[in-house]
Amino acid sequence: MRVLLLPAWYLPEGGQFVRHQALALREQGVEVHILANVTLGWRKYKWNGLDVASYPLTPFFTEEDGISVLRSFTRPVPKASVINIRLWTRRTLRMYDTYVRRFGHPDLIHAHSATWAAYAAALIKKKYGTPYVLTEHRGMFGCRCDYARQFFRMEFEPFFRTGFSSASCIIPVSDQLISKIKTYCDHDVPFRVIGNMVDTDFFLPEPRKLQNETIRFVSVNGFYIEKGYDILLPAWDLLCDRRKDVSLTIVGENFDTVAFQALWASCRHKDTVTFTGELTRDGVRDHLQQADAFVISSRVEAEPVAVLEAMAMGLPVVASDVVPEYEMPASCGLRVPVEDPVAFSQAMNRMADTYRHYDGNAIRQHVIEIASKQSITEQLSDIYTRICNN
Repeated sequence: MRVLLLPAWYLPEGGQFVRHQALALREQGVEVHILANVTLGWRKYKWNGLDVASYPLTPFFTEEDGISVLRSFTRPVPKASVINIRLWTRRTLRMYDTYVRRFGHPDLIHAHSATWAAYAAALIKKKYGTPYVLTEHRGMFGCRCDYARQFFRMEFEPFFRTGFSSASCIIPVSDQLISKIKTYCDHDVPFRVIGNMVDTDFFLPEPRKLQNETIRFVSVNGFYIEKGYDILLPAWDLLCDRRKDVSLTIVGENFDTVAFQALWASCRHKDTVTFTGELTRDGVRDHLQQADAFVISSRVEAEPVAVLEAMAMGLPVVASDVVPEYEMPASCGLRVPVEDPVAFSQAMNRMADTYRHYDGNAIRQHVIEIASKQSITEQLSDIYTRICNN
């Protein structure tokens, strides 16, 4: 069985989870290749600084940890969403033809995200008959706040409807996404919830050598509107108004922006917050190892990997309720209404009083059951086999 992974985004623009999935599937005996049409944003990759040798605009094959990858880089047309969908899709289909000339048609395509890998996979299926499954990662399909709902513009509906309706199986990473996705299905399409994968062998806690001087909260997320730092930091100020025995470490990128500096200027307890910048996996693990609890105040999420990594380290979590309950049940932490700084502050205060009462081993075991490599790859292999046999 040969499976072609078709992500909507990929390295260097995220998508590490696709690479990890490919490596895990290969360990299970599945032949896996990756086709990645990577969009480079104009702000981050300015034309004058673009190294054409590093980011070629023509497709090229590489071998990455034993996985064959066909990659290309593309540039979006400013303020032209529908045009960009069609251009990205057309280029992806040409890349598929390039792939087929070398390897032949795969038995199955595994598309990642309806924006817009599913649409490209649907057109490939229509032309060649190659079946595909779709993993949906986008938290916006949870529709838990106005910010999420604004993404469902009328001009996107045909692309969503084609991408979802033509799939042999839809694999949302959270059951909270199913209701909205079904509105785009023209007929019954099988659903099976399979969450994100975490390397539980890597995110393994070690015995704590020293106790923290303060109760240490940690957050691992970059500064983006979806991540709700405009909720977390006001909540943190409210918490620090009540108690002096807490500290917050924030791990992530994009905190040098004008937007963040404007938010940061209003914070009253800056001395209790530490920013590390973006770190490697080892760096993330080190900070999780030293923390007492994890916090995530997102307004949009599907099934955040950062939460799973923290729980694999045995940490209890304070989260907004966009984090699925099956991912983080009551035995693993506290969930509060989205976009509610007061409730979030109260939950952090409660966590500061009770974090020692949580069973770190039980929290870790929960992650192993729902998100370990073995658990995820066995479920995916079962779906692949059923579809290919049919």
